[in-house]
Amino acid sequence: PACRRGSRPARRAAMPITPEQFQVTLENMAAAWEAVHEEHRLPKDEEKSFFDDLPLETGKELCREIIERWHSGSSSHPDREELAGQYTRDEKGWELLRQHLRELKDDPFVQAADLKLRLVKYTAAPRE
Repeated sequence: PACRRGSRPARRAAMPITPEQFQVTLENMAAAWEAVHEEHRLPKDEEKSFFDDLPLETGKELCREIIERWHSGSSSHPDREELAGQYTRDEKGWELLRQHLRELKDDPFVQAADLKLRLVKYTAAPRE
């Protein structure tokens, strides 16, 4: 039977990665940066959001690295196998993840995890 319009709240298009799953990914990235001595982290004056790079080639590279970690098992993400099954290790998978992550940018928990990542990742003195 067809759903009547207005019978349930409008849903976004099905998205393989959830805001919660991406929040964990960003938290894992922050934890990895926390293990790096502060002086070896990136300079504070270069601070930017994960989403600033997303439309650029560096954003595609970030997506490639995330997917590679899910596939190789080197990620500590509890859903790494499920996520590896949803995103292929190729250009198509990288682009799909990039598209899905763009749609999560305004989620408040994703924003909080992105802010935490920035606060940890960018602590070094400016480059000479």
